[in-house]
Amino acid sequence: MKIFFTFIFFFFSVYINAQTLCGTTSEGGTITLTAPAGNVFTSINFASYGTPNGSCGSFTIGSCHAANSTTICSAVFVGNNSASINATNGVFGDPCGGTFKRLYIEATYSLTLPLTLISFTAKKIEAGKIRLDWLSENEINTSAFIIERSTDGILFEAAGSVPARGISGNSYSFTNTIPGAMSIYYYRLKMVDKDNRYQYSNIVRINNNLADIKLSVFPVPANNFITITSNKQQEAVIINGCGQSIKNILLTGGSQLLNIGKLNSGVYFIKTGDGVMKFIKK
Repeated sequence: MKIFFTFIFFFFSVYINAQTLCGTTSEGGTITLTAPAGNVFTSINFASYGTPNGSCGSFTIGSCHAANSTTICSAVFVGNNSASINATNGVFGDPCGGTFKRLYIEATYSLTLPLTLISFTAKKIEAGKIRLDWLSENEINTSAFIIERSTDGILFEAAGSVPARGISGNSYSFTNTIPGAMSIYYYRLKMVDKDNRYQYSNIVRINNNLADIKLSVFPVPANNFITITSNKQQEAVIINGCGQSIKNILLTGGSQLLNIGKLNSGVYFIKTGDGVMKFIKK
């Protein structure tokens, strides 16, 4: 009986359903999702760390649920052909102490679009207004960029759109008027091609009360991208766990995505004149 329960706790399964991949695992396990060659994950349809129920295509949230599940899983999977995530309190926090939890994920994938997103940043420019800037390359078949906004990092709504120019090396800017007085907002780009296929950028988080934030990093831990928020433009250095400086970066004075996919797994620090912030590369 003891051997049986050990197996159940670390059971892991993956289901394939058309353009969708699902994975489930118990607390302490790992979910690895790999799309077919030439495809990338474009969105997380469902994610819940807690006590989710149901089967692939009809997952439901249980009485215990980590509200950041979709945001964290999106940061790990979206834009990648293959990625893994651990079902632990260290990744999602503990939504219900004393309850043995599980992780259910449903992700959608599609063929890789020709477009390459080089950078994506968000910056508060004045009261109630956020400016989004991004740089793209290889807009061979791109139709438009749809800007999507969220107040919880889970449910997004369209905040505007910008037509693609269809050539390489384009820089874009979009100013969004915030409808309320929430402190934290999340933004992502839905990049649509002329065949109506699309993919999402990674999520950028912006603090509306930026004057109160000197430096923050999201998410922690991270797989390929982190969002760095700074209240001013300043130089920074990334330091590894051994105290070695490995990369100099320029912070924009807002929120910006930083690709950390090539870093080795471990603990790192971002050091500026305002202080030091830790992040973890999985």
